[in-house]
Amino acid sequence: MNSKFKFPVVLYPILLALALFLLDKIFFLPVIVENTYSWKKIERKFYELKEDLFEVMLAEQQKNPSKQIGLILGSSRSGEFDSDMLESFFPNTNSFNFAAPFGPPSFQAYWLERTLNSKLPLRYVLIEVDPLLFSQSAIDYSLNGSYDNGYVLSHIDLYRAKNKNPWASNANGFSTDEVEVYFLKKLFALYKYPLDPTAIKANNKEIEVGFFPGMSVGITGKDHKRNYIDKIKMVNRVKFGALPNEIKFANMDVFLERDAEAMYNQYLRGQSLAPTQVYFFKKMLQLLEGTGIPVIIYFPAVSDALRKRMSRDGLLENFNSEIIKAVEKAKEVPNSKFTVVDPNVDPRWVCKDFVDSLHLSGACFPNLLPILFPKEVR
Repeated sequence: MNSKFKFPVVLYPILLALALFLLDKIFFLPVIVENTYSWKKIERKFYELKEDLFEVMLAEQQKNPSKQIGLILGSSRSGEFDSDMLESFFPNTNSFNFAAPFGPPSFQAYWLERTLNSKLPLRYVLIEVDPLLFSQSAIDYSLNGSYDNGYVLSHIDLYRAKNKNPWASNANGFSTDEVEVYFLKKLFALYKYPLDPTAIKANNKEIEVGFFPGMSVGITGKDHKRNYIDKIKMVNRVKFGALPNEIKFANMDVFLERDAEAMYNQYLRGQSLAPTQVYFFKKMLQLLEGTGIPVIIYFPAVSDALRKRMSRDGLLENFNSEIIKAVEKAKEVPNSKFTVVDPNVDPRWVCKDFVDSLHLSGACFPNLLPILFPKEVR
């Protein structure tokens, strides 16, 4: 009688899948990521390092319990605002900047909720809103592991009915497709960091000076990225998350017009706004209703070229009116302090130099501050 054990054939596919799953985890190792994932893609780190900023905020509050907290939520266009800059507007307040590239309402709501749950003494909240941040593309930016699993699982929208009007949608969190993408990126390294052979070469090649092709700066792409990540961590501690806009020049109108068209085509053409983002924006309003905390809803300053492009099909006007309608409803709750600010239509905004169609020159921010933080919210 043959007593040799025969391995069940049916288990081979399972073992193969398990082996591939474990092999995939190698590509999560930092040393692998910095060699295989393009050094130019830094956006994800801005999202991930907000956890570091949150820890800094908790430590600072424990160290200086008499100081209040200012919370800045938005995109890279709000990344300039730092605590020192806002000291004259909000004395005895540490302002923490949680802005991230294309930081959408879902990401803003996540940090607002965590801050409120930590019982921190909020002096004010600045919330940036515009059609780009409500687009599906903005969600894609933030689904790279920026939330914690519990938050995503507690905000699954399982039964969302289709509705052409995102403002009238019955959205109740992240769609099932968005949750699927989030966990795929959480579980599979090659889904989060697709293997790119050209990136491996570029990451280990010395960077060229932008204005002098062929002339290197003496460090590789991955070294540059590593240094930039260290800079973000340092900024979290020194400027509480704000990154000074060191670009002070203004670009030509013809460039701004081309860039505005490109931005519109890439993120907004043929797309309706994401119901998920409408839901999280309204959730933020609900979280802040009746709290007595001054809340500034801020339409970011953008170039005239981009405003005209978004206005051409009525997108901008409809978006702004829906935002104002939602804020007015929230203001009906007693002890609610909401202010809508739009520097784009404010005659006091005169410094209109733009680096690209989205980003104001760093030299213009001092002109913007008194408009964003009027006396009634201080």
